[in-house]
Amino acid sequence: MTVLYMKNADNISEFTIYRLSIYKRCLEQLERENLKTVSSKDFAARFGLNSAQVRKDLAYFGEFGIRGMGYPITTLKKQILSILGLAESSSGQKTWNAVLIGAGKIGTALLKYQHFANYGFEIVAAFDAAPESSEYAQQQQAGLVDTPIPLYPFEQLEQTISEQPTDIAILATSEENAQEIVNRLTRAGIHGILSFVPVQLLVPPDVKVRTIDIIAELQCLTYHLHSEALTQAENADETDSESHTT
Repeated sequence: MTVLYMKNADNISEFTIYRLSIYKRCLEQLERENLKTVSSKDFAARFGLNSAQVRKDLAYFGEFGIRGMGYPITTLKKQILSILGLAESSSGQKTWNAVLIGAGKIGTALLKYQHFANYGFEIVAAFDAAPESSEYAQQQQAGLVDTPIPLYPFEQLEQTISEQPTDIAILATSEENAQEIVNRLTRAGIHGILSFVPVQLLVPPDVKVRTIDIIAELQCLTYHLHSEALTQAENADETDSESHTT
């Protein structure tokens, strides 16, 4: 039997929450293969994960495994959905409404993505400084948008949010406009922001910001590549040194 609880949320790292989303995706793949249970060892080996880390992450939220059988795949997936605020009910999966600010190239790519609804999210409106000439408007005019999302000028941001229940804002504006827009969003009652703008945003304590910084991610990769190259060079020097002393 699954016992679901949650330790103090302040003690649960962002990395743990992020990995839960990965576990959910992996469990969905196992479901498609008609598997019923999986051990933490097999689960980790199958998807290149760390079995001890899997057990530790899940232990924050409950006791999910069955001794001698492992984790019931469908049940565990449902529990993770519940933890992530996406629990399914008789009326279907919970949907979180989002607005997108900035209809340039990045914003347009997000607005054209057709699968947000499959994961419990719906972009209900978009905003741009110059909506008539934005990238999204141009693609609409060219017939490249299947299901248009309403596009408004920045001036209508607060009014639209007050009329349309909104949970999350997706930020894809210029760096110059980002903080001003965030200030307006938080005053309008938005508590969750996903930012594609590579700047440090200042928000009240009750507002959560997640930043997708592609340059920072690339720099993390170059760090690892550089470190590995240095290690290989050091090992080569040691090997060469030993060969000269023998």
